Amino acid sequence: MLVTPEGNRQNRKQALAVAMLMAVASGVLGWFVPPLLFLLGLCPLMFWSLRRKCLRRLAVMKQPFPTHWEQILRSHVAFFEALDDSEKERFRQLVRVFLDEVRITGIRTEVDDTIRVLVAASAMIPIFGFHDWEYHRLSEVLVYPASFDDAFQMNGEPGENILGMVGRQHLSGMMILSKPALLAGFANPSSKANVGVHEFAHLVEKEETDQGLPPEVPWEVVKQWIQYVARELAHPPKNRSHINQYAYTNEHEFFAVLAEYFFKSPDVLQTQDPKLYQMLRDMFHQDTRSLLKLAPRRRRQCGRNSPCPCGSGKKYKMCCLPKAEAMEPKTVT
Repeated sequence: MLVTPEGNRQNRKQALAVAMLMAVASGVLGWFVPPLLFLLGLCPLMFWSLRRKCLRRLAVMKQPFPTHWEQILRSHVAFFEALDDSEKERFRQLVRVFLDEVRITGIRTEVDDTIRVLVAASAMIPIFGFHDWEYHRLSEVLVYPASFDDAFQMNGEPGENILGMVGRQHLSGMMILSKPALLAGFANPSSKANVGVHEFAHLVEKEETDQGLPPEVPWEVVKQWIQYVARELAHPPKNRSHINQYAYTNEHEFFAVLAEYFFKSPDVLQTQDPKLYQMLRDMFHQDTRSLLKLAPRRRRQCGRNSPCPCGSGKKYKMCCLPKAEAMEPKTVT
């Protein structure tokens, strides 16, 4: 997602090579069919079309990081706070590029900078250990004011307990997140749930169609993970209270739920199952248990009597807290 000097040089060389090849082909064809010489005029357009994305990202990366975005990351995102200075700068650049390329749209609710930055942070946390990977198929994130049902409706019915969803069919290329659930995932450090990380973990798994995980993950680790998940789903343990039962829905939910735990409560994973923690560490190329020990100790952002972060004007205990506690952590692929 970030453009390195080497990546920029490679992109320039490839764009120039394609443009020159097109020019030669146009000249040869034009020799026999003169009207086709007009294709020569399209060569500069081809060059810049291949350079456009790279140059746009370079421009975005050079922009100063907004001060209020920095405050949001420091006050809400423990993962960011634990990074050293160079890693913080890389995280900022990733957030800038993501928000430049992915639309964040509120559906019957306001989307402010806090929501936009937390969506971007949710996206960057699972892939921060990868250096050549991005969300190719995501174009927009829809933010709902509450939970919803399988038909994406919010009518206040009892069955509306979905907090996040990766779009399918006509919503392909989109993601839906519940605004209160997104805020709660970053507001409560004692909770294992983070719906944003959960849904972006689904995308990490789905982007790669051949092996199901980014190519930077060694095949031996992928094989080990597949075997582990198959055993777990075939014989779900009865006393694994540290893992929510929703993880045992299927192999995709198992991956997403465990990703939440790995980035939110790594101490629990490492203590309960050191081999599982090591597997996730090898997959994500991150040691979150060691990292989060460096983060400043944070209080719960939303006290029971605090104003609800969803902006309703009600107290948290009278608004989103009961929903978050009752529905945690149902999400769907």
